[in-house]
Amino acid sequence: MKLLLIICSGERSADVQKIIDAHEVHTFTELDGLRGSGATGRHLGTRAYPGAVSLLFTAVSEDKAAELISALRDFSEQCSEGEGIRVFEMDVTAAI
Repeated sequence: MKLLLIICSGERSADVQKIIDAHEVHTFTELDGLRGSGATGRHLGTRAYPGAVSLLFTAVSEDKAAELISALRDFSEQCSEGEGIRVFEMDVTAAI
């Protein structure tokens, strides 16, 4: 099993959710309105650094993880530089 952490601009959260749904993944959690800094710049919710990011995470099979990562990569390539998404994949060693 894999855990996918998906970070995107708040404006792209609905698009990411549609991709997740289209791949028949029905379980995810979203944390919205987060602040941070990364490859797409600072998103601190201020005038100097406007915007916020969303974090979506889901635990899926290895096959589904590969499928989602591919779809999210394709989507990311269509986004402008500041709207790009990041996906991190981790092994799930235990689940209760």
